Amino acid sequence: MRTRRTVFNIHLYIGLAVGLFLILSGLTGSMIVFREEIEKLMHPELLETTASGERLPVQSVLNTIKRVYPEDKIVFIRMPRTLRETYLFKMNSAHDLFVYADPYSGEVLGAHRQEDTLIGWVALVHTELLIGERGKTTLGVAALLLICMSITGIYLWWPPNGKISRGLKIDWRGPWKKLVFDMHRAFGIYSVLFLLIVAFTGISLVFNKTVAEVTNFLTASAPRPSPPLSNSLEETGTMPPIDDLLHKANRILSGPTTWITFPQTPYAPLVIRKKMPGELNPNGKSFIYFDQYNGEVLLVEDTSSAPVGTRIYNAFYPLHTGVLGGLPTRILQVIVGFLPLLLFVTGYVMWINRRKARGYRSASKNSSGSRHEK
Repeated sequence: MRTRRTVFNIHLYIGLAVGLFLILSGLTGSMIVFREEIEKLMHPELLETTASGERLPVQSVLNTIKRVYPEDKIVFIRMPRTLRETYLFKMNSAHDLFVYADPYSGEVLGAHRQEDTLIGWVALVHTELLIGERGKTTLGVAALLLICMSITGIYLWWPPNGKISRGLKIDWRGPWKKLVFDMHRAFGIYSVLFLLIVAFTGISLVFNKTVAEVTNFLTASAPRPSPPLSNSLEETGTMPPIDDLLHKANRILSGPTTWITFPQTPYAPLVIRKKMPGELNPNGKSFIYFDQYNGEVLLVEDTSSAPVGTRIYNAFYPLHTGVLGGLPTRILQVIVGFLPLLLFVTGYVMWINRRKARGYRSASKNSSGSRHEK
């Protein structure tokens, strides 16, 4: 009983401490599962165009963006994945200015800060609580504590008499306090596996280096190679035409290009990201690194030949976002996002009821003691 009481207190106080963070993370996560579809519905003028003729060279569109936004620095380009999709240029950082361009006419279609759109703001809340790295770390710690809550919850759920079936049922006709208890217990055990997956994969996105190292250690796998460096001694002041690098990348890896990452320091490489057949990650996890000055290929990372540890780690993101199994798992991910709210509310009501009952017992003892003294 003493052990059970200790585990109960750990479960209770962790829930009270991080419950609101988990609710916020869960609800915002449910909203961004269909982020791309929602954005296309809300901003079709930015994200979709009419396919007409041949696409312009990427360098031509790139030059237009630089001319229109001379004070901003291009960090990423999201390449069109369909005939009608537009270019997305991320400027200054991954979450700052988003600029959209038509791949056929080269026209700049519009721009906005990420936080200026509803779904962009929700995504920032989900990933970093609107406060950058501190918020990201806070959510990572909350996910770690969610794992602790899940483990202690399994311990508390397990019936001492071994009658598991009782912990799986909800007495919908019983007293409301028992109904709340049954809901917390049954929904908790039904959802614990999903919550553990979401928590662990979320941790892998926050503390990515640590999780990757542990995964490689457990699978006896070699780590990913460190990003190579450009040779700054060959600096010419101009980067090779991006279309030349794209053609070279296509000869090396046949999959479609999903993103281009531009160097932000004199030593950084230019990175072309590709999605190879069979990859689980919607953006792909295959990379080709180029010297930013002479266009020399510095490193090729083909996920199909990556070590086991890297391939396992690469599966964590699609698991977290629900894209692993297509539409059914995405819908399931939306439902899972509401579970922290349900469990927190039922747990909080149980805690309040317990405190009230304890108060009544204490008042009753005091009243009884006073009458006895008289």
